[in-house]
Amino acid sequence: MAPYHRISVRVQATLSRHMNGHPAQMLRRLLAVFLLVCAAAVGASAQDASPRWRAIVVDTFNSRLGSPDDISTVVARASATHVNLLYVQVRRRGDAFYLDGSEPLPEGVAIEGGFDPLGDLIAKARAAGLEVHALLTLGPVWHLSTAPADPRHVFTRHGFQNGRAVEGAENWLTRTLQPDGNGTSMEGYRFGNDYWLDFGHPAAASYVVDLVTRLVQRYPVDGVHLDAVHYPEAPAGSASIGYNAVAVARYQARTGAPGLPGQDDARWSEWRREQITALTRRLAVSALAVRPSLVISVSGMATGAAPGDPRGTVAYARTFQDWFRWAADGSVDLVVPQVYRAEHVAATAEEFAAWMAWLQGAPRVRPLVIALGAYLNSLEGLLRQSRTALTAAGANGGLALFSLAANNAPVVTNPLSSPAGRDTPQRPFEDVASALRTGRTTSGQLVDQAQVAGIFSNTVPRPPTPWKDTAGYVLGTIEDGSGAPVDGAQVRLDAAGVPVGPADIVSDGSGVFATPAVTPGTYRLQVVSPAGGAYASDCTVDVSARGVARLTLVVEASRAGVASCR
Repeated sequence: MAPYHRISVRVQATLSRHMNGHPAQMLRRLLAVFLLVCAAAVGASAQDASPRWRAIVVDTFNSRLGSPDDISTVVARASATHVNLLYVQVRRRGDAFYLDGSEPLPEGVAIEGGFDPLGDLIAKARAAGLEVHALLTLGPVWHLSTAPADPRHVFTRHGFQNGRAVEGAENWLTRTLQPDGNGTSMEGYRFGNDYWLDFGHPAAASYVVDLVTRLVQRYPVDGVHLDAVHYPEAPAGSASIGYNAVAVARYQARTGAPGLPGQDDARWSEWRREQITALTRRLAVSALAVRPSLVISVSGMATGAAPGDPRGTVAYARTFQDWFRWAADGSVDLVVPQVYRAEHVAATAEEFAAWMAWLQGAPRVRPLVIALGAYLNSLEGLLRQSRTALTAAGANGGLALFSLAANNAPVVTNPLSSPAGRDTPQRPFEDVASALRTGRTTSGQLVDQAQVAGIFSNTVPRPPTPWKDTAGYVLGTIEDGSGAPVDGAQVRLDAAGVPVGPADIVSDGSGVFATPAVTPGTYRLQVVSPAGGAYASDCTVDVSARGVARLTLVVEASRAGVASCR
């Protein structure tokens, strides 16, 4: 009963700090957190026996993948934790940890001549019973103060050359209009150390779609994990982001609004969200068109306070990533909220608990796999958060740990140690794996205050994906009579006159649109042009389970009100 005592004391302390605001609302939230943590402790053994998404991130800033021995080490360590899949970062910043790609090998990383890290990893992981999901970090494309050595690098061709930003339509980078400072530099193009693609630029969006499609055509990965599909955070908590010249010109053409849009302009904000959602769907459906069995997952930003309303989150309002919608409409197979918080710090621990309480009841039609920042936590904190996250994720959800190499942190006067207040060191990997399996270090030291079996005491399969047998997709292009892409047209599906699917299916700057998952059947498509004119198509499309139906819709001024297809 000791864990319950500690929980109740913490809830009472939190309540006393916040009751001056909205006592009834706060009480309900804290009660939900309390019940969630209690349920995590009570249900630990049952969770371990059930199929779960158990992932660990192999981040290639910290894990070496340059040789067969490196790959063998990664697979052996992952197997020791009893996870069942690896999110392997095969693209960091415009590079490729695989040979058969269009981007250069990573700079400063020694890879043996002719050795293919991803190919070798797939073979060895499969032999160990592990799935491999290729993690591609898509938004940030460069992070060093020196230019890439390889002239093929996307940053050199479409970012900066000779210390100056590439001019005109060949510049694919996003920027802020805020003055440099508070984390930005290089005239608003650099955020921290990173330069980011602007996915409001049609060529940048098509570039990353081609990257993903090429990878799944050439490597038999089990899944694709889309990381950093959003805008970077602008300085000082602002929404000043997305001001690539081509992107702004597209927005102006769509809306007719003159001049630069204001950072808080509601139409500009919705347009930026539209770019991220359209790209996410296009990436997912394009990959599934190659291999329908793939599991497509996406990282969801979970910085800042937990949602009351998702529209108030950093993800939605400042980086324009509406992953809340994607979890609820079947745009991807899995959403992976990145709830990276330190459990030994009272303020961040409360924030973590509030996110878990919200996620447990969040609208969803697909599983949540909750990502935890192992690198921020002691082993005690990681195990405590893991139990809570598994409960919040639900029966068909799971857990992702970041990361295999950066897996725990030293904590001075750790309130979670046993006894409380001891300094806890950074433990070796062997202790991390042992704690996940048994709740104790290799020497037998207790690190799990729940004092039950480890969260991963048994190996379990990952859950099935039954929705794949009951859903299909449409991937299409809209053109005008001259063959030019139609940007910003809304696409509506109907079956026997009944609208199907969400109302936010919109063609991107290349005229491409992709639907979330839809029930197999025959659909007629309608197009609403950016100017508001409605076009009924004179064709239908047949969507099959696990299938991607393709078509091109042609909107011609000479055929007012009718769109043809081919």
